[in-house]
Amino acid sequence: MHSKRKKPGDENAGQEQAVAQEMDKVTEEKMADLLGITLRALQTRRQRGKIPEGVWNKNGRNIMYSRWRYEEWLESLWVCPLELKSEETRSESVSLGTVSVAGKPSHIPRQRRGSKLPAVYVIK
Repeated sequence: MHSKRKKPGDENAGQEQAVAQEMDKVTEEKMADLLGITLRALQTRRQRGKIPEGVWNKNGRNIMYSRWRYEEWLESLWVCPLELKSEETRSESVSLGTVSVAGKPSHIPRQRRGSKLPAVYVIK
């Protein structure tokens, strides 16, 4: 029976990864690494106000990020179609065995482009 040999430090690697997943507050360098972008790109996003201050916080000279708040902020940016927001709309619009009988929207004639006709005045 062969036992798989572990390299030195392998037993701690799994524990470190589990702890890293549980840690909410991370440094700016670690956050850039987690996002897969450069440190400079993350700094630029923060300085230009693209990432709100609630997601990051200045702690002395260090910038710390909250992974949980970053995820919440990203979720708030998602645009959700109206039919997905309302359970009532979804249950009314989807009925088994029926076809939607909604008519086509009415045709609105386009205005012609170009110069407008001059106003005509009648003198009495």
